[in-house]
Parts: sequence; structure tokens; C-alpha cells
Amino acid sequence: MPTYDGVLMRDTLGDTGVVPSPGYPYSSPDLIGYDPVAPSQVQAFFSSNYDSDVNKPIQLGSRMNPLYVRGKNLATTTKTGQYISVYRANTSLFLTPSRWAPNRLATQSGAGSVALPEMAPGAIGVGPEPFLIDGTVGQGLYCLVGMVTSTPNPVLPPDFASYSDYIAWVRNNQNVCGRNLSVLSSFPARAFERWDTFSNPEENAVPVLFMVTVNGPQGLPSGTTFGITCNPIGVQASWTWNPSSPSQTASSMCPKTWSGTAVTWATLPSGAVWPRGTTIGTKVYVGRDADDPVAIYATPWDELPVGPGDVDGVEDGVLVLLGTVTTQLAAS
Repeated sequence: MPTYDGVLMRDTLGDTGVVPSPGYPYSSPDLIGYDPVAPSQVQAFFSSNYDSDVNKPIQLGSRMNPLYVRGKNLATTTKTGQYISVYRANTSLFLTPSRWAPNRLATQSGAGSVALPEMAPGAIGVGPEPFLIDGTVGQGLYCLVGMVTSTPNPVLPPDFASYSDYIAWVRNNQNVCGRNLSVLSSFPARAFERWDTFSNPEENAVPVLFMVTVNGPQGLPSGTTFGITCNPIGVQASWTWNPSSPSQTASSMCPKTWSGTAVTWATLPSGAVWPRGTTIGTKVYVGRDADDPVAIYATPWDELPVGPGDVDGVEDGVLVLLGTVTTQLAAS
């Protein structure tokens, strides 16, 4: 497979620039939520940790969450005049650029893109000024699309007609990446809710699997219930927290051209408090036929808590990860 001849924004840490990218396309280490870094140290700091994913959760109550960006020159010539732009979306809005195009991040100075420094072949370039993410607005828009282009205002693709078209676009364009951010929030009451928009752009019903996972050194207090609800497509699942089964799933057939909201929730027993550092994440998988071009990106069945016979419409097909959203809990 060929290697990309340009400035790479990785899909995962293991992305070397091979086209198409074999990696999971929503965990780019080159879109970096991080504490403020002195401008004079930005280039050295984020190029020195290029082999690490140093992302930190963003604070939901802050309007000034910094997001740093970087890229690596895989071309055989020096690159100048390269710009990175970042857009806010969610797991379903990824599919409709016309809807996430207006959600463009800006820097503190108001710029909609940042210029990378001159990069020799093999060099890493870091945007000198971070974008800012407002954690008080844009409920659910904590998935990011980043791209590096030769102009400050990139030309975006038209809306995708299918999940497969979107997945193929990300994998085949190594100047494009995605990042699903973790968010840090305190829920002083006993109830946690996260609303995530979800949609099906296709002209036929599509199998969908939601997987809710609780991670962290303390998990959840005994007796906590958690689940996911999307009534219009027949998903209404709840479970009692058990540390031996941190992941639970619910599936359904999503009607054609449907758009709505899935709610991930948890409720503490009386007197309990949220443990610091626990995360509640939701992954969304879509069913694809075994001969679909993006079936090569399917999650192996042995990595899932379900089998092909457990998901309607996927008896002879595969599941491809579409996106994930995670909330990290602050102590009550």
C-alpha cells in the first residue's frame, strides 16, 4: 500500500501514513486537548511527545479549553503554507459536513485555522496557537474533525449518502482525522445523563449496536443502574453495575433517513457519590455486509461482548465502529 505524500494527521498512534489507514479513525493523537502551554514551548513540547497520546478531558464548565494541533511531513520536500482547521460534530453529524461546517473552532485571536511552521521532510509541525473549545455550549458536540490543507479555508466534501462513504473518506484521506473527546463533569445529583445525536443517512434500515462501558479504578457504587435509551428505534436497556461486566450492549434496526437522540444514563443508589476518575462511554457500531468495501475495518467478533447472531440484521455481516463519546466523572 502507498504512503501518503503530504502532511499527515493520524487516525491513531499506529497510523504511519499508509493509504488507506488501517487504524480506528476517531482517536487522533494530533488533536490534543491539553492544559495551556507557554507559546515559546508549544513546538518543542508537542513534537517531543509525538509518539504519545497526551489528551486530557475537557471541562464542561469552561469556555477556554485549549486544543493544540500537529502534523508530520511525509513528503520528500519541505512543506510551507500548511493550515489546520477543526470542526465540532458528534457521532452522527460526521456524516453531514453541511451541518458541522458552521461549528468551526477558532483561536483566542479569532482565527479559524492555524498555520504550521515550515517543515523539512520527516519534521513535525505544531500549531503555535491553540483552538478554544467552549464547554458551556454545543451539547453533544464533543467529536472533532481535523484537516490540514494548503489554504486557510478547506473545501469540505458534500454530505455522505452512507456510513460506508464516510468511513472510506476518512481512511483514504490522510490529511483528515477525527477525535472523540473525553469530557470532565460533576453531577452533584444522583443522576447522570448524556444526550448524543444519532442518525441514519441511508435509504434503508441499518443494524445499530450501542455499547456502554464503565471504566475506572472504582467503577460505580454497588447498586448503581445504568443504561441507554433511544425509544423511537426500540432501544430501552438498563443494567445493574457489576465490575465483572463493565460493558453492556443494546441493538436495533435504525429506520431509513432517521435522526434523533440516544441518551446514556446512570443513577446512584441513595447516599452514594460519584467516584472520581470513572468514565462512562458509549460506542456506536453499524452493521455492514461482509462484501462492503469498509468491512475490512470491522471490529473482530472476539473483541465484542456479542456474536453475529445477537444483532438483528448482522447474521452474515460485520460491525464497524462509527464513533464513541466518553464522560469522565468528577467527584460529587
